[in-house]
Amino acid sequence: MKWSNKGVIHINIYASILLLISIALIQATIVPHLTLWDVKPDLMLLVVISWSLLRGAREGIAWGFIGGLCLDLFSGAPFGLSALALLIVSFFSGLGEATVFRTHVILPLATVFFASLIYNFIFLLVLGTLGWPVVWLDSFIRLVLPASLLNVLLTPLVYLAMRWLHRKTGREEISW
Repeated sequence: MKWSNKGVIHINIYASILLLISIALIQATIVPHLTLWDVKPDLMLLVVISWSLLRGAREGIAWGFIGGLCLDLFSGAPFGLSALALLIVSFFSGLGEATVFRTHVILPLATVFFASLIYNFIFLLVLGTLGWPVVWLDSFIRLVLPASLLNVLLTPLVYLAMRWLHRKTGREEISW
């Protein structure tokens, strides 16, 4: 991170990677103990989607890919699967950064809900393609839908934290 003459911190790639590694560690160690409805929140997904909404598809894709690789290092899933899924949803989420409605409270909530659905669908699709047993309807009802709703509930906390970082790193403010 580097300070400008206006007191604004400019985030560099190394600080971003350190932040994403920290989030992946939290996701792998602490978050599994924070279940609700027998599902756990997707902290990395929330961070990446929030950053994509605030900074656009270009930075969102970079954060999604790096964050996904960090998650892949700590998971038992096939390496690259989280990176692929986060890269895809961050791209589409980042497109919302340019919309007229980006300052509306509903955009982050709706984006997180649909991104969670798509992220989990990609995850299950690739697992099924690789020969892992996937029970689609049961997975959707017991895991995907409750996880998506839990992610929506946690969106305001994560989005506000990411908006604070967004403001501190020298971009225009987006009100919510």
